Amino acid sequence: AQAPPPLPAPAKAVKPDEVVATINGEKITAGMLQRLRNGAAQQFQQATQQSNKDFLKSVAGLLVLSRLGEQEKLDQQEPYRDQYAFLRLNFLANAYLSHLNTKVSISQKQIQDYYEKNQGEFAEAHVRAIYIAFSRSGGEDAQGRKRLTEAEAKAKAEKLVAVLKTGADFAQLAKENSDDTPSAEKGGQINPVKQNSTGVPTEIRQAIFALALGKFTEPVPQPAGYYIFKLDKIQKTPFEEAASNIATTLQT
Repeated sequence: AQAPPPLPAPAKAVKPDEVVATINGEKITAGMLQRLRNGAAQQFQQATQQSNKDFLKSVAGLLVLSRLGEQEKLDQQEPYRDQYAFLRLNFLANAYLSHLNTKVSISQKQIQDYYEKNQGEFAEAHVRAIYIAFSRSGGEDAQGRKRLTEAEAKAKAEKLVAVLKTGADFAQLAKENSDDTPSAEKGGQINPVKQNSTGVPTEIRQAIFALALGKFTEPVPQPAGYYIFKLDKIQKTPFEEAASNIATTLQT
């Protein structure tokens, strides 16, 4: 029988301090090349899958261009200086978070406990609103309509609540009466409101989350108008979706 061809000789082991290339007089060792592979950002992972020879070519190109940039002192000139400062800031922030991830161990129970004790972070109300604006200075609005006084706006809002109590359609009333044009066009739909949102006044959040599904509020006064809210649904972020964000919160 014919003998099988001989196996290729094993590749020679390269020591970390062995020079594998010299680029413009700058020596590149095997250890340096491997560290560059290990440290490559996510967007460069495809490059790290290259063969050693191809990866070295990529590194050589980057090295030559970066040294030319240093010679021109581009990191000290606008707009590159500000871009470089932001990239450094972003890098250090992400590096610190990664560092925390390796130092702080968060258990599943801690994450679950946080989720149960901070339900306000994960519950949001889907609501509709009718907004009746008023003006203390009087005059007319952009459409030439007379601006309501505070007393007139309150009276109109109370009248709308009375109409709603007879079974009137909230969405239709919002379209016909709300002074918030973008939401009025959608039947009063506004962005979901979180129970602990700092961007929404406390009295509005309290009024909304005190509602039963399908119910509406009495007029809620605000500095320039009265709101009437109707609760369509309460939606809670599932634990599985919230877990990673909770872990980050606990680690920081």
